Amino acid sequence: MKQRTTIRDVAQKAGVSIGTVSRVVNGHPSVTEARKRAVLEVIAELGFQPDAAAQSLRRGTNHTIGVIIPDLRNPYFAELMQRIELRAKTRGYSVLFASSDEQADSEVALITDLVRRKVEGVVLVPSNRAVTIRNPEGVRLVVVDRQIAGHPFVAADHRAGARAAVEHLVSLGHRHIACIAGPENSYVAAERLRGYVDVMTEHFPDMDIADYVVYTPFNYDGGREAAAGLLDGRGPMPTAVFASSDTQAIGVLRAAFDRKIAVPQQLSVIGFDGIPMSGLVTPGLTTMAQPVAQIADCATDLLIGKDGVDAREPFIFPCTLVLRESCAPPSRA
Repeated sequence: MKQRTTIRDVAQKAGVSIGTVSRVVNGHPSVTEARKRAVLEVIAELGFQPDAAAQSLRRGTNHTIGVIIPDLRNPYFAELMQRIELRAKTRGYSVLFASSDEQADSEVALITDLVRRKVEGVVLVPSNRAVTIRNPEGVRLVVVDRQIAGHPFVAADHRAGARAAVEHLVSLGHRHIACIAGPENSYVAAERLRGYVDVMTEHFPDMDIADYVVYTPFNYDGGREAAAGLLDGRGPMPTAVFASSDTQAIGVLRAAFDRKIAVPQQLSVIGFDGIPMSGLVTPGLTTMAQPVAQIADCATDLLIGKDGVDAREPFIFPCTLVLRESCAPPSRA
C-alpha cells in the first residue's frame, strides 16, 4: 500500500521548512508569492492532503459551524437549515444544529455550548423575545430573519414582500382583505403587517382595517383558528385573506373547507414563505416566496468568511410572488 504523503515530504521536495509549508496550507500572509507557488506546485505533484483534524487542533476549532433556530416544526426553518448545511459542505465545513424553542435564555445556553464544542461561528435565528445577544469571544455570530443590533444581519424583505402580496389581491379587485398576522412580539410579523397596512391605507384610506387583523402563531392551528373567527361572522366578512406564513394559510384553507367556502371562488388566500408544502395542497397556494437559498448562502459565507463580503450593512433579499390557484377576483355574489 502506498504511504500517505506527509508535510515533511512536501517540505523536502520544495526545499523549504515544514513551518513554511504549514503557513502556505493555512493561507498565512507572511509567505512570498514565489515561495507560495513553489510549495503549491509540489503539493499538487505529490497529491498532499492536509490533515484536517490536526489543523483543527492547532487552531482550537474543528471546521464546524453552529446553527440555532427558534422552532424545528416550522418548515421554513427546516429548509433554511438544509440550505446552510449544503453551503457549508461546499466550503469544507460541517454543521451542528440546535433549537431554542423560542426561548431567549435557551439561546444563550446553546451558544455557550456550541462555543465549548469549538465551532468557528454561529448562525442564529433569534427568538421573538431576543433583544440583545452578546458576541462570544473569538466566535462570529450572524443573525438571520430577526434583526439584533450589533451583528451581521441577513433576511428577506418582509415588508416589501407583504406589500406585493396584498397588492396582488387588490389588483384582482379585492377590497375586504383580512390579515392573519404573526405573534405581536415578532419582528418578522410586524414587518409583514406593516406591508399589509401600507397597501390598505394607500388604496382604502377610509376603511377601518382593525377588525380585519388577527394576531396568531405562525402555524397551521393559528391560521385555522384565526380564519374561523373571520369566517364565522364575528366581524366583517373578508373576500380575501393575506396570511403571514404558508402554514397559517394552509390552516385558512382548512377552515374554509370546513365551512364549504370555495377557494378561490368565494375566498382568495395568499401566504408567505414559499415552503414546499404550499405547492402540494389543494388548491395550490399562491405565496410570497422567501429566497431561502440566497439567505442561507449569504449567512454561511459571512460566518465562514468570504473575500469581498462587507458585513457592516444588512443583507436584504427580495421575495418572489408564486402564482397558483388560491386567488381569483371576488365573487359578485
